[in-house]
Amino acid sequence: MLLSKPDAPPRPLPAFFYKLSMRSQRCYLKSDSIARFEDFAPSIEANRRLADLMTALESGTLREVQQCTLGLMTELCLVFRVPAIRIEVRGVRPHNARGELHGLFRLSKPPEILLWMRTARRHEVVKPRTFLRTMFHELCHYLDYSLFKMEDSFHTMGFFKRESFLVRSLLAIEKKAKKPPVPGFRID
Repeated sequence: MLLSKPDAPPRPLPAFFYKLSMRSQRCYLKSDSIARFEDFAPSIEANRRLADLMTALESGTLREVQQCTLGLMTELCLVFRVPAIRIEVRGVRPHNARGELHGLFRLSKPPEILLWMRTARRHEVVKPRTFLRTMFHELCHYLDYSLFKMEDSFHTMGFFKRESFLVRSLLAIEKKAKKPPVPGFRID
């Protein structure tokens, strides 16, 4: 039996929700109810790996970006206490009339994430924040399965809040590391 439409929902659910099986509806609602990763605190090593990745993206070298992405992802998997995931960074994004593919999560054995570091048309290295957001988006799909033990990974409001939470949490570290000292203020 499918869940019926509530009389006064906090926000409307997408039309496809009502066509899902009851099991998938429960999974969707569970995903939607989780807005952040409780007790997530990026490690000092994650901070270092993130800085390395930002530098690698500036260099534009595929091999360096691959190594640094793998290092950061491995560290994040340690922090989340989930098995490390296979990750591959490729060059130019594939595209068609509908647009460019930025990243892809595959629920294979073992699961894997594919990321592309160059734009389809101009072959330019993507902006670091765009690359990170894509990486964290695909990581959220993986965490839905490995951390939250969901049967599927839907693009719910909760999913996008978790993705933004990761971006804000990790980029806050990066901003603090680059923040110049306040003029006239010294700590001795």
